[in-house]
Amino acid sequence: MSLYGSVTTGVTRSGLRIVLGAQEKMGKTTMGAGAPGVLLVPLEVGYAGVSVAKTPIIQGYDLLWSFLTDTEAWCAAAVAGTAPAYPYQSLFFDSGTGLERILTAEVIKRDPLSARGGKQTITLNSAHGGYGKGPAMLLDLFAKVLESFDRLSQYGVNIIMSCHVFSSKIMDPTAGEYDSWDLLLSSPKNNKTYGPRELVTQWADVVGFLYDPIFVSEGEKLAKAMTQGKGRVLGLSRTPSYVAGNRFQITGEFPVPAPPVNGWNVLAKAIYDQTQIDVWTR
Repeated sequence: MSLYGSVTTGVTRSGLRIVLGAQEKMGKTTMGAGAPGVLLVPLEVGYAGVSVAKTPIIQGYDLLWSFLTDTEAWCAAAVAGTAPAYPYQSLFFDSGTGLERILTAEVIKRDPLSARGGKQTITLNSAHGGYGKGPAMLLDLFAKVLESFDRLSQYGVNIIMSCHVFSSKIMDPTAGEYDSWDLLLSSPKNNKTYGPRELVTQWADVVGFLYDPIFVSEGEKLAKAMTQGKGRVLGLSRTPSYVAGNRFQITGEFPVPAPPVNGWNVLAKAIYDQTQIDVWTR
């Protein structure tokens, strides 16, 4: 059958793939947990105060992959009519930084020296004989997980992932070097290839940056950083100050109310206003 018989128009109604970056204690876990019909999948500690459906914490690759394959199988069976509908509209993986730790541990575990229980300390860079083999295997595992996320999104499940951030040096060929908040994921030092950080930012439909704007007050002896009093905002388009962006031409920053108001709906409104895609929590 020709693919031309399956051509569609309009907005694709698959699940969205969203990354929420923020410094610690900024509320990214609370915001992601406000997504519609959400199941929280914790990959690190720090979720105890979030009152939503959640799995036990996942701290190993085998358990993570088992969860993903079980979820894919459930969704496929539901579409085939041999299982009840999958009960969750959104899966929230907290966090991407925790995911990388799990996958890095798996790369080291698969090293033959590690399997034999040697005394030598094995790192990602030294694993499997070095020469970049460990980081390459990590990237392959990361891509495998994201491919599973993609298959779930095709069943209409929103995939949300939080991520820690850090202040990174950016080398821009047109602007030179400057500091920017970036996702706390590994990236090659040689600038000739890409790593999990680049893979995730390219994969996501939306990368949002949640922060509290500050200004610097110049005193007589020293500069002092102070909050602007605006509360938290969510940036959805790229600026030199932080990583963000989306596929929907959403621009600017959006005020995020403090709990108990659901901050997720700020993001949902921005997406809906631009695309008519409904990811509201009602």
